[in-house]
Amino acid sequence: MKISARNQIPGTVKMMKKGPVTTEVVISIAGGLEIVSTITTYSAEHMKLKEGAKVYAVMKASEVIVGID
Repeated sequence: MKISARNQIPGTVKMMKKGPVTTEVVISIAGGLEIVSTITTYSAEHMKLKEGAKVYAVMKASEVIVGID
C-alpha cells in the first residue's frame, strides 16, 4: 500500500459495530490505545473487515482544532 498520508498507524480490528449505512471500527494500536473510525458498511464489507484483522489507521488533515472550556 502506497499513499501520500504520513500518519499511518498499524493496528488490529478490536471490534466492529455494523449498521445499515455505516460501520464503527475500533482499532487497537500500540500502548493499549484505540482509534475509532466510522466508515460506510459497503466499504467494511468490500474490504472484508473482521475482528482480528491487521489494518492501518490512516489520517490526513489540513487542520487540527483545539478547544477548551
